[in-house]
Amino acid sequence: MSASSAKPGPKPTRRAFLGLLAVGGAGLASAAYARYLEPDWLDVAEVTLDPLRFPAPRGLRILHLSDLHFGPHVPLALIERAVTLGLAQRPDLVALTGDFVTGRLRETAAYAAVLRRLAAVAPTFACLGNHDAIVAAGPVGEVARTAAVVRLLREARADVLVNETREVAVRGGRIRVSGLGDLWTGQNHPARCLTPTRGPGREPLAHVLLNHNPDARLAAMPYHWDLMLCGHTHGGQLGVPGVAEWLAPVSDKSHIEGLRERSGRLIHITRGVGSLYGVRLFCRPQVRLLVVD
Repeated sequence: MSASSAKPGPKPTRRAFLGLLAVGGAGLASAAYARYLEPDWLDVAEVTLDPLRFPAPRGLRILHLSDLHFGPHVPLALIERAVTLGLAQRPDLVALTGDFVTGRLRETAAYAAVLRRLAAVAPTFACLGNHDAIVAAGPVGEVARTAAVVRLLREARADVLVNETREVAVRGGRIRVSGLGDLWTGQNHPARCLTPTRGPGREPLAHVLLNHNPDARLAAMPYHWDLMLCGHTHGGQLGVPGVAEWLAPVSDKSHIEGLRERSGRLIHITRGVGSLYGVRLFCRPQVRLLVVD
């Protein structure tokens, strides 16, 4: 068939053209939402803890914040709003589970002042995450950053726990609080601060374990603790089934956020406040209050 005799293809209809515009517009709108709106839209909620699983004083209120990631994509204003919203929940105890920075720590005095508001209200404990902690033999710049993060937290009056345990008075009773070093940087050593389990019995005091990476649960299982608080996963950041689990930087994809019981003990994973690259979709940043009731 000659070119001159070829029949022209069907002309695009107005409906098809408008459909393409709608798809393109929806894509742009979703991208704008994920970049500029949702990362700043903090989700505040209360999670109930069963006192049979976590035998702490009734009414105990634990504020759980994680993955603040102060840096190029997470402004200090967002972290300050998370702190304000958290304090409005009237916590008895504050747990910060790592990744305080992305890249070089800056505006240290201002950052410490924001975090210090937490310790002014309730005992505040912190563990380090993979963005905070590196092995001693790591690059000089990273060693300096780790020291800077620890200084930041101490200036904020937070008790930094690296394979250490404290006992604290809360709500007319006492509980134990431990913090593990980061798993990815080889600093996770539960034997240094936890008591091995011997039989089905519990320790006399309820025991909270701060542990940035939930994959470290396996190494901690042979030891006594009742409630593990984790971050690290960001909930996957893109809350699309299948995609969120794939993006979450953990081996156990079955639990990347929320509260779950494992072998008679409780594990709470928060999506965190900050993010990497400043993007979240159907996975809002979280401020969580855990209440024994």
